[in-house]
Amino acid sequence: MADTLLEVRGLNKSFGAILATNNLSLAVTRGHIHALIGPNGAGKTTLVDQLSGDMRPDSGSIHFRGRNITRWKSYRRARLGIARSHQITHIFENLSVAENMGLAICAGLGHNFRFWRHWRSASAIQKELPFALERVDLLHRSELVARHLSHGEKRQLEVGMALIGKPELLILDEPMAGLGPGGTVELAKLIRKQKGQVTILLVEHDMDVVFSLADRVTVLVYGENIATGSPDEIRRNPLVRKAYLGEGG
Repeated sequence: MADTLLEVRGLNKSFGAILATNNLSLAVTRGHIHALIGPNGAGKTTLVDQLSGDMRPDSGSIHFRGRNITRWKSYRRARLGIARSHQITHIFENLSVAENMGLAICAGLGHNFRFWRHWRSASAIQKELPFALERVDLLHRSELVARHLSHGEKRQLEVGMALIGKPELLILDEPMAGLGPGGTVELAKLIRKQKGQVTILLVEHDMDVVFSLADRVTVLVYGENIATGSPDEIRRNPLVRKAYLGEGG
């Protein structure tokens, strides 16, 4: 029996007459990269906001590690092991790469930040920082002010900061958005490197990336799960091909 880390049961969220998530159910297996795809307006980001605790569903439930977290605040979910990135990169543009990562390390430790003027001398920072930067291939950029990073490198930094707390589930909301071909390749490599170390829910429009990385794929249309399966099963599914991949039939 598969080890289910995250389970969504009958989730509903509406905005007026619009059903953003419509009786939505899905299960994410521990250790997998599970992709979530669908056309614009399908409800993907609304679902992510509900999973992370930034938005409450109208009905239905969310279970993580077997616990019902539907009404939990986002900070409690983060402590339990859920981290996310955003469509718009959330980093401190005027701090260096190392300082950004250092702040993430402090937050992960629950530190009071009083030592920040001499942050590099803290043993916890010294121990964790080189590994954290190397993990996302930014050690060589550590002293650069973050605003001078390429868009792809900013994405790498945000992913690295999200990984600091050693989450069990990492939700990536359209990480490839705005990247050129080179940045997409590098970020896909980074995501692939995390496989087996953290469970990933990947919300993405780039089908080449999805089909190359994902173990399972869920397709949303009008807030509804119309299909879940392996990449090959999703490619062959006539309903998916008609509703999303743009093919007739």
